[in-house]
Amino acid sequence: MLVRGAAVLLAASVSTATTGALPVPHAAAVVSVVVAGDGDTDGDGLPDTGDGCPTVASTNPTGCPTAPRRAALTWLGGAARLQVQVTSPVTSCAARARLVLWRVRADRDVKLAGVIASRHGRHRFRVPRGATYYVTVAPSYSSGEAECAKAVSRRVRVPRS
Repeated sequence: MLVRGAAVLLAASVSTATTGALPVPHAAAVVSVVVAGDGDTDGDGLPDTGDGCPTVASTNPTGCPTAPRRAALTWLGGAARLQVQVTSPVTSCAARARLVLWRVRADRDVKLAGVIASRHGRHRFRVPRGATYYVTVAPSYSSGEAECAKAVSRRVRVPRS
């Protein structure tokens, strides 16, 4: 029996058992519903209703592919600032990325700032001179587009003067 995109299987059985002199009716019913409308367009094993990217196959739990990211850290001598530029083939993975600026220390690196990049994937930091820094970019999910990978910049030594 097919009802509006859902296949319904209904099975029932009735039997009688005797306890002493009186028969006692016993009934059991099993209902199984299989929804035929939940297809898998991209063939990745996730139904389209729970797939973040229903037209692109991926083995990620969200159903979206992983997009690589790159974080480039440079010293802008004229502006006396460190600038980070996040890039990715998926524009939304660079825009508004979560950045953390780290200062390199001999025993343990120190977290200096946590910020959000601009819509162009850029941010400038004012930092003390004579130290070495790097930036990390946290992994994130861009709904309907990609899972954005984490990134770590190279270390940049800021001159003393």
